[in-house]
Amino acid sequence: MALPQKHSSVITRYYIDTRPLVPSNSKQPYSLPLLELLTFADQEAVTRFLRPADKFMSLASALLKYTFIHRQAKIPWSKVAIQRTPVPHRRPYWQPPDDWESESKSGGLEFNVTHQAGMVVIIGCTTPTAQLPTSSSLSAKMDHLDLTGHHTPGLASSPHQVRLGIDIACADEDKRTPKDMTTQAKFDEWVDIFGEMFSERERRDMRHAPVHMPVAEREEGAWDTESSSSSSEGRGATTEAARLRRARENEAKVTQLKLRRFYAYWALKEAYIKMVGEGLLASWLKELEFLDVTAPVSPSARISSRAKSHSRSRSRGTVAAHSRNHGHQHQHHHHSSSVSTPVLDRDAEEAAKWTHPSKAEKGMQTLLRGRKLDDVDIELVAYDEDFLLATAMQGVVEVFEEQQSATSALRDSSSVENGSVDVQAAVVQPEPQRKRWIRLDIEKDIRPCAEGRCRCLD
Repeated sequence: MALPQKHSSVITRYYIDTRPLVPSNSKQPYSLPLLELLTFADQEAVTRFLRPADKFMSLASALLKYTFIHRQAKIPWSKVAIQRTPVPHRRPYWQPPDDWESESKSGGLEFNVTHQAGMVVIIGCTTPTAQLPTSSSLSAKMDHLDLTGHHTPGLASSPHQVRLGIDIACADEDKRTPKDMTTQAKFDEWVDIFGEMFSERERRDMRHAPVHMPVAEREEGAWDTESSSSSSEGRGATTEAARLRRARENEAKVTQLKLRRFYAYWALKEAYIKMVGEGLLASWLKELEFLDVTAPVSPSARISSRAKSHSRSRSRGTVAAHSRNHGHQHQHHHHSSSVSTPVLDRDAEEAAKWTHPSKAEKGMQTLLRGRKLDDVDIELVAYDEDFLLATAMQGVVEVFEEQQSATSALRDSSSVENGSVDVQAAVVQPEPQRKRWIRLDIEKDIRPCAEGRCRCLD
């Protein structure tokens, strides 16, 4: 049976790094910017946390949702109202007002937010119909039972259903990530703790599937071998003690790479279950499997390697000309089109912290009760040194603003009405270099929107 035609939409990707906002001293006074411009319920949701770090992440989550809805729905900030599905999932959603008219002729918005270790991220798009928990498509998903009597976690096959899921994991988070993960035995014990979340096959792959040796570290000599150590220890240093030391060091490095991959598995599973509106207590969690998972290499490691290589070249008298490519510069509605070079430099440096879109990991397989899922787009990227971010999208194909305008024109033409043009086939597929995550600054990017000084509604 043919899959339902996907909805074409621009995909919004925003994030806020709250770490610079959190006071280093718990007794240091601080303020929560723009808190008073949220609804009273959202203010309470922020201030109920005790730790400043948690308050700032909750605040950033609300600000990202408000900003996305304000810009995409083109409604005043003061009119933004976020609702949630019933307990226990409490998934946020936006219900369009009765008098709302979308310029893009969409029926609603879909978005999903995640946060971890100070990073807060949102992904969003338009939808052909309002994404409400009482919609027939979502009700059908929840009411559909398989032969065993369990809820089927896949979404309904309605062509109007669009769902997004996202999760970010930190492979080296203070007080949460194990610090002594240096041996295979310790890693095996760690994996066994999560037997209720991952299948036996997933846990076996976590333990034993080969990990890719980072090229950057190998080129920098971080991976010790007999040949590389002979230059530093001398030809006679290949003693049993030296070999044991190298074996322990390499085992520790391999174990750390496996731990990083473990968090890739975690992010993938969380992104999927958030997409379908379930939680980690879903009864079918172990029946959702990800195979052939590879954790993206840290972009910061690549940058460091290139910087060291460039430094060595300069020391030999080779000065390379360099320039920055700013073609991906994001233009905010309230910014002037003339942007100074320092801003471009900051944006280019920030973009370099992400896995390049063309290098995103997409080769993993997604199985549900042994059946391969082909109607969900799964992607895994890295940010900076320790963050891994997974996205899951169903029922939507990504386009860009100019492409969306062309698609709307096609859809309105008589040839489309007569069924002679395939709108989705006419949509140009996204260019990888343009699928960027955009960092928002609360003061520069969000405050003008919150205070009504932006041009988003023009």
